[in-house]
Amino acid sequence: MPEDVTYATLTFQDSAGARNNQNRNNLRKRAYPTLSPIWRHTALGLLILCLMLVIALIALGTLFLQMSHKINSDSETFCQLQKVIQPRQDNTSKLLNFPTEDLKSQISNLLKRQGRMAIKLCQELITHTSDHKCNPCPKRWLWHQNSCYYFETNEEKTWVHSRQDCKDKNSTLVKINSWEEKDFLKSQPIPKFSFFWLGLSWDPPSRSWLWEDGSTLSPSLLSTMEYAQINGSKGCAYYQNGNIYISRCSAEISWICEKAAALVKIEDLD
Repeated sequence: MPEDVTYATLTFQDSAGARNNQNRNNLRKRAYPTLSPIWRHTALGLLILCLMLVIALIALGTLFLQMSHKINSDSETFCQLQKVIQPRQDNTSKLLNFPTEDLKSQISNLLKRQGRMAIKLCQELITHTSDHKCNPCPKRWLWHQNSCYYFETNEEKTWVHSRQDCKDKNSTLVKINSWEEKDFLKSQPIPKFSFFWLGLSWDPPSRSWLWEDGSTLSPSLLSTMEYAQINGSKGCAYYQNGNIYISRCSAEISWICEKAAALVKIEDLD
C-alpha cells in the first residue's frame, strides 16, 4: 500500500511539474516575443545610417580645420606681401607722378607730328593715285586740309534745294573760313563763269548774314567790292571766280557741299 501511494504521488508530482514548466515557457513566449525579419533589417539600416552620419561629421570637421588653417596661412602670406609691395608702390607712384605732365606733352607732340607726316604722305599718294585707300574723302570729293568738297556742276537748283542735296550727302553748303580757303576754291579747274551756292544767307530776325551753323560772316573775308555789294542786300550768297555775290534764293545755279574729312590712318598708307 505504501508503494502504491508513493508511485501515485510521484506520478502526480511529475505531471504537475510538467504542467508548471509548460506554463513557464508560455509566459516567456508572451513576455519576450521573437523579433521579425523586417524589424531586424530596419534596425540594421538605422545603425548603418548613424555610422555614415558620424563619418560625415568627422570628414566635415577635418575639412573645416584644413580650410581654416589654409585661410589663416593665406592671410599671413598676404600681410607679408602687402608689407613688401606697399613701399615699392609708393616709390613707383613718386617716379610716375613726377614726370607725368612732361611725358603727356611729349606723347601729344609725337602724335601730332606723326599725324602731320601721315597727312603729307597721303597727299603725295593721292597726287599720283587719286583713289588711294588713304584718301579721307569719298570719291568725287576734293580733299583740302580738314574738309572734303563736292562741286556739283551737272545740275542747277535753288538755294533751299541745294542745301537739301548737301544734307542728303551728310554735309552742308560750303562755309568759307579764310582767304586761303577762298583761294583753294578759286584754284579748282571749273568753268570761269560757273556759279555756286554758298551756305550763307540773310537772317531777318538777327538782321545779319549767317552761315548754316549759325555763325556770322566775318567782314575780314570780304574785299572792298564784296562788302559794298553785300552791305544792305538780302537773299542768298553764291561764289564765282574767287568772289562772293548775292542773289535771290529762288535762282537755280550749281552748288558746293562741304563736310569734315576723316582721319588719315597710318595702316592705309601701305
